[in-house]
Amino acid sequence: MTAKPYDTVIVGGGPAGLNAALYLGRSCRRVALVDSGDARNMAAGVMHNVVTNDGVSIDDFRARARAEISRYGVAFLDDEVVSVAPKGDLVVTTAKDAGELRSRTVLYAAGVRSRLPGLPGVAELWGKGVHECPYCHAYELRGGSFAVYGGGVPSECLAATLTAWTPSITYLSDGRDLPAEERGYLDAAGVPTTTGKVLGVTRLPDGVGVELADGRTLSFTAMFLHLETEPRVEPLRPWLQADDLLSVQTDDRGRTSLPRLYVAGDLGRGMQQAAMAAASGGLAAMAVNADLIREDRPGSLYPLSH
Repeated sequence: MTAKPYDTVIVGGGPAGLNAALYLGRSCRRVALVDSGDARNMAAGVMHNVVTNDGVSIDDFRARARAEISRYGVAFLDDEVVSVAPKGDLVVTTAKDAGELRSRTVLYAAGVRSRLPGLPGVAELWGKGVHECPYCHAYELRGGSFAVYGGGVPSECLAATLTAWTPSITYLSDGRDLPAEERGYLDAAGVPTTTGKVLGVTRLPDGVGVELADGRTLSFTAMFLHLETEPRVEPLRPWLQADDLLSVQTDDRGRTSLPRLYVAGDLGRGMQQAAMAAASGGLAAMAVNADLIREDRPGSLYPLSH
């Protein structure tokens, strides 16, 4: 006998997926959450700016969240999702080990990948001296000297933002000729630029070293840089006829133009921060619950405008 479909399968076990699971579990929905365990913030080790959880380890946060959510009957699968596709009135999520999971809706919260520059040493020091988010990492390093790498993705606004934590900031152009607008922002922020070609980043006993082509090694407490990201949507193809989920999101509650598919977290609207991702998961979960009620009890809720 075929098992009863889940009301929702959640793909991704970060703050967005976990909060969505909490909302839906407390809404008496039958929910499964599938998580591959390789979120991009794992390298940081700890999370910040989540009230009552500021500075806790990510592993501890996830374990406590699962324990809380499990009280509401949510099933957790440590597995890799390989495909998500509609099938009749349901959606089939196929996981590498668990196989097919049928559900009335899917809430996709698998996040994004960071594209690290090819600069030698950055990958080894990522989360351990080289960072992206000032709100996540700058407080612990306050008063130190920061390098801001602007050789790949322009990072002049990041450099200006970091002046809240230290006046000692150096912008590394990596030999790139800075446009007038970018240089203007840096000048207004009082951030000097080092124009030399950067060969790599190394670990120092008290921070990081930046090796330049002219033979100098500049020492800093930490390096910050902006990164390009790529959406983790491979399992959705070929159902998703777009580059990402943001382009098909139709409202601020995570609904998309693909029937029965919802989005939360870094793949949707809003900043890529844990607290905001969790909030988006709650909003998407409420949308899922409301839409299931609309389906089960036609006319009981106001119609959607789109």
